[in-house]
Amino acid sequence: MDVGRGPECTAVGDPKYSMCQLALKGLPSEVYEMTWDLIMVDAPTGYYKETTGRMSAIYTAGMMARNREEGETDVFVHDVKWVVEDKFSMAFLCQGYMKKQEARLRHFRIPSHKDSLDRPFCPE
Repeated sequence: MDVGRGPECTAVGDPKYSMCQLALKGLPSEVYEMTWDLIMVDAPTGYYKETTGRMSAIYTAGMMARNREEGETDVFVHDVKWVVEDKFSMAFLCQGYMKKQEARLRHFRIPSHKDSLDRPFCPE
């Protein structure tokens, strides 16, 4: 899974202006300006060939959490039994930030990366 591994995807910043192909850039401005305490990723579906899946939603949720001024954001990803949700949540929300998994629901707590610029994208 090489997609999203370049510096354009691991640099912390506003996803609205990201050069990463995974970033959702067409959401209303209010979505990017909000300081989110909790984000739930449960769409779009990806189990049909015609649907886009959750790769971009997972990536963007992680970047919104990292881009907040301070504090932490709880991110929940549903349907982690599917390969995309499993792999992308671990890659972009990071196994080191995972708090718990209950059945098909995975919980991550992601700290601001703006308040500590030397923080790695994913903790070891």
